[in-house]
Order: sequence, then C-alpha cells, then structure tokens
Amino acid sequence: MGTAALKLKLRETVKLLAFRVVYPAAYALGCLRPMDRELTLFCEVRHGFLTDTYIPIFNELQRRGKHCEVYYIHNNAGGMGYLMRYLKLCFLLPKAGTVLIDDTCNLFGAFRLRRGCRLIQTWHSCGAFKKWGYSIAGLSFGQDPEELDKFPAHVNYSLVTVSSKECIPHFNEAFGFDRSGKKCVRATGVARTDYFFDESNREASFKKLYEKYPQAEGRRVLLYAPTYRGDADDAQPPKMFDIEKLADALGDGAVLLIKQHGFVRAKTKIPKSCRDRVFDVSETMRIEELLFVSDAVVTDYSSLIFEYSLFLRPMVFYAYDLDEFYDYRGFYYKYDNDFLPGRIVRSEEELYESCIEALCGAGEEQREQLRRFRDRFMGACDGHSAERIADYITGK
Repeated sequence: MGTAALKLKLRETVKLLAFRVVYPAAYALGCLRPMDRELTLFCEVRHGFLTDTYIPIFNELQRRGKHCEVYYIHNNAGGMGYLMRYLKLCFLLPKAGTVLIDDTCNLFGAFRLRRGCRLIQTWHSCGAFKKWGYSIAGLSFGQDPEELDKFPAHVNYSLVTVSSKECIPHFNEAFGFDRSGKKCVRATGVARTDYFFDESNREASFKKLYEKYPQAEGRRVLLYAPTYRGDADDAQPPKMFDIEKLADALGDGAVLLIKQHGFVRAKTKIPKSCRDRVFDVSETMRIEELLFVSDAVVTDYSSLIFEYSLFLRPMVFYAYDLDEFYDYRGFYYKYDNDFLPGRIVRSEEELYESCIEALCGAGEEQREQLRRFRDRFMGACDGHSAERIADYITGK
C-alpha cells in the first residue's frame, strides 16, 4: 500500500472513530446539563453570518420573546479548529429545546437526539430541480451509498420545511426517508421567501440598483443568473455567450445584469463597448434584490426559477450543454416545457431572440403557465412561512 493510500486509510479511520466514539461521547456529556426548552439554536453550516434562510424565523421568534442563539459550524476553521468546533457543538446541542440547520451536516446523525429536542431542517433552496443526496448516490456527482449509510446526516429530523406539497416525495428520496419510512417533510413554505412579500424590500432593491448602476434607471432590466459547472470546491462559470451581441440586440432601452453563482470566483469579462449597459453584479447585489428589479431572467439549471415564479415574469432557459449537464447531475423532472415555464434555447441566436421577446413582457398564455408552475412548486410560500415555522417551534 502506497503512502497516499495509507494517508487516506488513516483519515477514514480517524473520521469513523470521531463519529462513532468522540462526537457521541461529547454529546452524552452535554446531556448531563439541564435542557432549556425555550432555547432555539440556529446552526449555520456553511457561513460565518446569519443567512436569509434563518433571519425571518430568528426575527419572528425574537418578536415573540423567545431565546435564540446562533452557532457557526465551519466559520473558516480548518484542521484542529474544525474538529474543536464540532466538539463544542456536540456539547452545546443537548441544551437547546429546538435546533435548526439549513444544509446537510452529517454531524447531526452521529448520535441519537436527546428526548424532547427537535431538529428542524430549513433547506436553503425552494422547489425540486437538480437531484442531491440519496437521489444521486453512486453517481459521479454523488457520494457512495455505503458512505451515506456509514455517516448518516438526516436520521434525527423532526421537521423538514419545503415550498410545496409537490416537493415532499423528492425530499423523502434525497434524505433517504422513502427507505426508512420517516415522515417529517411538510409544506410549511420556505421562510426566506417572505422577503418577496414585503413592499419595502422591493423599494429598497430598486433604490440600491439605481444608486450603484444609475444607467439602469428608466431602462428594462434583463438578469443573467446561471448555476455553476463542475464541483462546488472548484466551481466554474458556464461558457459565456457573446455579451456585446446580446447587448446590441437588446438596444439602448435595456441593461444586462450578470450574477454568477456564489461558488464561482472568476469575474465576468465585459467588453469596453458595452460597459455602460452590461454590469457584473455578482459582488454588489444579492440575488433576492435582483429578482425584484428584473423584468426578465435568463438562467439554466438554477433553482432561482422557483422564487422568480412568484413575480409571474418571463424566464428564458439557456441550456447549451443540456445533454452533458443532465448526464452529469440529473433532474427530478424532464427538462422540457411540460416542466419549465419559459422558452428553452440551446444556441446564441435563439438566446438573443428570446431575450428580446422576454423583455416585452409575458403574454396571458405565458402568465398562466407561470401561475401553474408557481402554484405547483411554491404553493406554500405566501409571506407567512416564518410564522408557521415559529408556530411549530413554540408549540402553537
């Protein structure tokens, strides 16, 4: 056995020891302390700040006078720092009556939850588009099924919040509940979509757009917001279309905003000739703000289509690499117009034509298609999702 293989074997052994012995022991130690049933602990899996997945729930609980705390799991800590944060969390978890997470973290399957504690998974995206979890186990993009079983992440959930009833069977499959028979996925709505039902957020979004990009005022706004290609750790932007040609096709009455996925670090190169009407907003505006201000959206395989359907505005799907992406990742639905509420294009010429049409607005037939899509995948998102989740936490 070579050196690399020995290191890998050692790492796997240490990980197994941590999940089978160390983390359960730390959790058991934490259980010696009394539980504070009124405490709700928000666990941020990937970020070092409270994200919009949690903020509406956090604010609603505080409005009701409830005790809330936040723990940042990764917090950019590597090596031993990463291990120590896990150990600290194991000790803290038993104190809380309710714990929330918003992404997969297999630490939460390393032990059996203390009696009386509830673990809520407020998954960070809406709808059901690209497959994940057990739905892609064994594929090139997914984990090994034996690895998922060895380090389970989802066995302790009391509630999983989703955007509509349509999504429930897909979450059951992704989390392995269709095998275990666990029934905890509910169409409560996704709390961060409450943002779109607040008029003050719409006004603030337009104000920010015009402050940062005054050229956009008085013009139609087209947003290009694709997902990334490759793995999350080395995320790459999609092949870019001819930006100058699209800008010329749209004319002086429109601006193009480009928002790359948050995992993508490369900046978009914008030709000098159109820098007065094409802007890379990846680092200056949040996607929620951009959905408010956009008259139409161009995307590919991004789940933002579910949130944007709330506005009943046109969408164009630029899927030049559909065959490759579909084989690589896979979808819960066939990528066609029985599923998607907009035109699917695979060439740049089709893209330019479709964008011009989209900026003219949705006709009644397309609006009806958008309504059906919205009701199907976002039916539980009505501006009161955080209230329903808070009701569950407080026992109402």
